[in-house]
Amino acid sequence: MGEQIEGAFSSVTSILFGKALQKIDDYGDWLLKNRRKIRTVKSTISGKEELIPPLEFHHAIDRVYVTNEEAFKLGETKAKKEDIEKTTIQNADKTLKNILYYSPDVQMGKNQEMEFCAHYIDCQFCYKSVSMGHVKYAAYSFWPRDSEYMFGVDTVFSSKFCIKCYNSVNLTRCFETSHSSHCSDCYFCHNCDGCSECMFCTNAKSLRYAIFNKQYPKEEYLKLKKKIQEEIFAKLEKDKKLDLNIFNLGCYKK
Repeated sequence: MGEQIEGAFSSVTSILFGKALQKIDDYGDWLLKNRRKIRTVKSTISGKEELIPPLEFHHAIDRVYVTNEEAFKLGETKAKKEDIEKTTIQNADKTLKNILYYSPDVQMGKNQEMEFCAHYIDCQFCYKSVSMGHVKYAAYSFWPRDSEYMFGVDTVFSSKFCIKCYNSVNLTRCFETSHSSHCSDCYFCHNCDGCSECMFCTNAKSLRYAIFNKQYPKEEYLKLKKKIQEEIFAKLEKDKKLDLNIFNLGCYKK
């Protein structure tokens, strides 16, 4: 993995938690939690492992999967005329077996230093991610678009400097935020719109310096925020994971 993605991860964690975390792969399992599972399959020709998007129409391709490069080479193969003439719905998989291969690994546009990624267009410096469009510096993510510095996200568009955010648009410097839009500096927030400097807020709009939907004086809020950041960093540095997330926040524990 390139130094660029490690540097980007350290930069974003420093912004969100006040201190930088190192070695992104140590946090891989945590970054993958609560995000749609990306499968790994092996090429039926070379055995090379590749990622595939977690989409329904890719689920049954294991025995006919090939890499993008292999697919172009196989594209030079032509079916025999006699096989085509004998083809029916019932025997198509047998008579067309020499060309019956599939690759979901679409690569378009200009891309740079994409490592163990699949299905992308115009992306740079990404790692272990799939289905990306116009993205820079992303890892362990599914379907970020028009975004940069994204880690462990699922379906987040037009955003930057986010970790573990989901189904949102126009987020900046957010952590564990879901189903929200036009928010910045939000932590553990759900269904928020136009909020900034908020923690543990839900179903809220246009709040600032708020905790549990209650607004605080700026100085008091920032003091509490710093304590939360320090606790998050300490737990992540020690355990390489954080059990609390936006999906279990408030759940009853025995």
